[in-house]
Amino acid sequence: MNRTLIAKGVAVAVGAIFSVGVACAGLVPTSAFKKATLPQVKAMLGKDNGKVSGKTVTYGKNAHVVIAAVLPGFPFPSFEIHHVKNPTLDIAAGATVKFTFINTNKGFGHSFDVTKKGPPYAVMPQVAPVVTGTGFSPVPAGGKFGYANFTWKAAPGTYYYVCEIPGHAATGMFGKIIVK
Repeated sequence: MNRTLIAKGVAVAVGAIFSVGVACAGLVPTSAFKKATLPQVKAMLGKDNGKVSGKTVTYGKNAHVVIAAVLPGFPFPSFEIHHVKNPTLDIAAGATVKFTFINTNKGFGHSFDVTKKGPPYAVMPQVAPVVTGTGFSPVPAGGKFGYANFTWKAAPGTYYYVCEIPGHAATGMFGKIIVK
């Protein structure tokens, strides 16, 4: 049997499972994802207003964090934020954070979920409660990529962003958020 078909079948099944969880958790529903072309994705990536210093991206009171899941040239699985793989996000306390999450990986769905639960993560990550996030994203198709926008009022503390797709966080698809 064709491995690509099997992989897509597994992705659809996992998506269905996560979609039910997303609806219950009050996160961005899969149906809220919009589609974008590659030029539109490139334009969105340019709207991130953080300042990079090494592996940290710092944001002020009106933060716009643009996250891409697995851009070409970055290892799978990973997040790319402001041209940095899985950076630490340093966000001002009380900031209104606008997140734009883009799934550019044509083979898998991903999620971008914020939690207080830190690593290590199991293959089936247990990160409840999720503070905010997307839940499962659709798998890109037809030359278009899925994206979703959501906001978060950042309270002081240490948080982690993770992909809750089985095996992704366990193999490195996560990062830290420090709100101070």
